[in-house]
Amino acid sequence: MKLNERLAALASSGIVTLVLDPERLRFLWANASGLKLWKVESLEELSSRDLSDMSAAARARLAGYVARLREGQTAEETWTVYPGGEPVPLRAFFSGVELDDGRLGLLIQALRVEDTAHVALARSVEALRHASSMVTLLDAQGNALLHNPAALRAFGEGAPFAGRFVDPAAAEALLEAASRGEVASREAAVRTAEGERWHLVEARQVPDPATGELAILVQHVDETGRRAAEQTAEAQARFAAELAEALETVQRQKQEILTLSAPILEVATGTLALPLIGALDGPRSEEIAARLLHAVVERTARCIILDLTGAATATAGAAEHIAQLVRSLRLLGTRPIVTGVPPALAQAFAEIGADLSGVMMLRSLRDGIRASARRAFN
Repeated sequence: MKLNERLAALASSGIVTLVLDPERLRFLWANASGLKLWKVESLEELSSRDLSDMSAAARARLAGYVARLREGQTAEETWTVYPGGEPVPLRAFFSGVELDDGRLGLLIQALRVEDTAHVALARSVEALRHASSMVTLLDAQGNALLHNPAALRAFGEGAPFAGRFVDPAAAEALLEAASRGEVASREAAVRTAEGERWHLVEARQVPDPATGELAILVQHVDETGRRAAEQTAEAQARFAAELAEALETVQRQKQEILTLSAPILEVATGTLALPLIGALDGPRSEEIAARLLHAVVERTARCIILDLTGAATATAGAAEHIAQLVRSLRLLGTRPIVTGVPPALAQAFAEIGADLSGVMMLRSLRDGIRASARRAFN
């Protein structure tokens, strides 16, 4: 028997009755009340309407109905439809009906919601259905009584509450706390249709409006993005701290190397010796000069021996740095003695015209120490 023959008795019913193909999203049958609701003249006009622009929330609800109907159950919910762009709240009852090709269709029978209280309820239900938060109502044993579409999309119709969580103990703790009348909240790893996510889950005890018994309202908010951003920020902060520590270590090692390559030695009372070893570029020369001039003032040195035996740079720039250091020492009232000048560096002094008049130039550090001792007694 064809579908229209099986439903002939409902053709003149005052209750809106329609048959929807949930796969192709087309109305296959409607009685006169259904045509009137949708403001069309014929079934052909109604069937030609494309419902593929249906929202994701509505699709999820329909998929939930189909799953329940396949198990022999029925469904009852409040829907708001928009024939001609005008909102019409309905209390809809869903049951399964076999289509002419053997597939499962949705037999929808609906009553208009007229009174103010039901209109307010319809608005509340629509808001819940289109909310991005995942909402589930559980009975006291943790069995699902209701899912909003967001929860259906994330977890499916029949998934047990504990099965949502990577750690099932999280579900148990939430339910126990809610059963004691607490508002329980925790961030937990959950398994969803999109894979593993991090959700902020809140559970609280509420009365079941259908039975009056205690139920548990559970809300999930996806915090994966925020958590990832926080983890990235923490990783960046750790990296910055490690980098700062590494730079501090490098700087400390640099200072230690500088101290070893240019040690300031007290060779006699009032006499300091500075053997310069290695290259004398600008930054290093500045650091050496700062250390030496500070030591001169701190130790009240009267004589400074600059030993250039180990100097590896013989450029005009290095010669200028040394000449400038000698001038600075003189300004502090200290007598500089320069020892061990390599031939190439001597030539560099000559090329820049360095004024070293009055500066004692000796061959070796030993000679400089002896000369400083003689000056101390003169």
